[in-house]
Amino acid sequence: DDGQGQREAGGVPGSLPGTAAGPPQPGLVAGPGGRCAVSVAVPLGRLTAARWRLLAELASRGGSGELRVTPWRGVMLPGFSPYGARAALRELADAGLVTTPHSPWLGVTACTGRPGCAKSLADVRADAERAVAWVAGPSGDGRPGRTPGRRPPVHFSGCERRCGHPGGRWVDVLATGDGYRVAGRGTTRTAQATDTAADKTADVAVDVTAEEWAGAVATARETT
Repeated sequence: DDGQGQREAGGVPGSLPGTAAGPPQPGLVAGPGGRCAVSVAVPLGRLTAARWRLLAELASRGGSGELRVTPWRGVMLPGFSPYGARAALRELADAGLVTTPHSPWLGVTACTGRPGCAKSLADVRADAERAVAWVAGPSGDGRPGRTPGRRPPVHFSGCERRCGHPGGRWVDVLATGDGYRVAGRGTTRTAQATDTAADKTADVAVDVTAEEWAGAVATARETT
C-alpha cells in the first residue's frame, strides 16, 4: 500500500462513492473495468485558477475528461488506469491538494475571516493554514507525540457568530483579538440518542496566545 488507499466505488454508475456513509476519502477509488477515480480534498474549499487548470488537464490527459465536484469540498476525476491515477495524485499533492486520508487538513474548516468580513477579529484562514502546518511538522509527516487517527472537525471562527461551523461534535476555535479560545462543542452521539443536557454541554474553553494556539487546537482534536 502506497498510503493513497484504494477503495471500491460501488453503487450506481456515475454516482459519487461514499455518499451513503459520508465523504469519499482522498486517494484512489476502484471502479469498473479496472479503472480508477482520483479523489482529492480541497483545503478550506478554495481552488486557485492554477489548481483548476491542473485538475482539468489531468482529467483530460489520463481520465475520462470529467471533473465531479463533491458536497464535501472535494473533487473526483474518474476513468484513470491505476498507474495513471497514482501519477495524477502525486502531481495534485505537489500542487497542495489533499490526496491521502491521513492529512491534517481533513475536517478543518473556517469562516471567511479577515479581510473579507468586517466583523472578524483575525485572518482565520491564514491561521488555519498555520495550525495545519504545525501539526504536519517540518517533515510533513506529523510531529512526534501527536496521536494519528480519525479526529473531530475543527472550525476557525473570526467572531461569536461562528458562520459555517459543522454539526455534531466539533472543536471550536474562536478568535478573541488577543489569540483564540479553544473548546469542544456540539452534540455527542450519546446526546443525540438520549437527549441529555449533560452530553450537550460544551467543554471548558481555554484562551491561548498566538504562540500556544496551534498546539492547543491539535490537542483538542485528539481529546474531544
